[in-house]
Amino acid sequence: MKNFFLLITLPFIFGCTNAQENKTGDSFKATKVPVKEYNCTSNPCGNTATGEDPSDISGKKGAAILDEIRYGDEDKLRWTAIALSSDSEKNDNLKITLIRAVNFKMQLNPILGNITFSKSGVEHTFQIASPRGEKGGLCPEYTITVNEASSSHAIIKKSCLRYNYKPGRYFMSVDYYLYDFEIAIMRNIWRSSVQINSPLPEAKPTPAVKKIKNGYRFDWIGMFPSDNLPSKMEIHNTYLREKDKKGSNVLICTDTSAPRNKGIENEMCEGEVLTRVSPR
Repeated sequence: MKNFFLLITLPFIFGCTNAQENKTGDSFKATKVPVKEYNCTSNPCGNTATGEDPSDISGKKGAAILDEIRYGDEDKLRWTAIALSSDSEKNDNLKITLIRAVNFKMQLNPILGNITFSKSGVEHTFQIASPRGEKGGLCPEYTITVNEASSSHAIIKKSCLRYNYKPGRYFMSVDYYLYDFEIAIMRNIWRSSVQINSPLPEAKPTPAVKKIKNGYRFDWIGMFPSDNLPSKMEIHNTYLREKDKKGSNVLICTDTSAPRNKGIENEMCEGEVLTRVSPR
């Protein structure tokens, strides 16, 4: 798997580098354009002016364009073009600026399975995956992408890539997490997994939240993917900042479509709240 993905149509990248399937679904597409490859017959290569292999030249061009996007000023383009991959080794490929104007950043540490958000000297770190190489897990390879962000929140997508954990048995999943900077909480708002050899169980439409007083509103209507036929699902939840009985900050989910007093943290609320590693 590539250490990064460039998610725009660039024939000289996807035609002259190693072809890869689109492993992360609709919000993570790269258009492949067949391009004839010219194999070198000598070393240095006699087919190019520099003596370099054509695929190496294409790779450098692609990396240069990706760097321009990575360090450019267009935040949404950066989210669309860049993914953080669990098999990356280079530090630059494991971090992304969410909102450049306020220096709001995100970084993945796949060795520990941590994700860190930082802004204005404040850092919040969460356990989003198992440490690299840990045995027994169903998600050894995954990607992290940004679907939405502001100076105070983000919607993060984690895609567990197809894992053949035993003959004829597979696992893939897609999770969307809401991160709230104000109270340093990160919790799941949408999740689907499959155990058949199929495409990733993508959310269509892509989950998004609306900011409301003291929190967020999440409305989603779509066909929910599973091992069986997709089924129609509606989610109408609010996530509000509150204090629990111990006085700790929490982001409480309420299913607004449920009968009175039966919507708080019910089955329509994805219950996973990521463990905050720091600050504790």
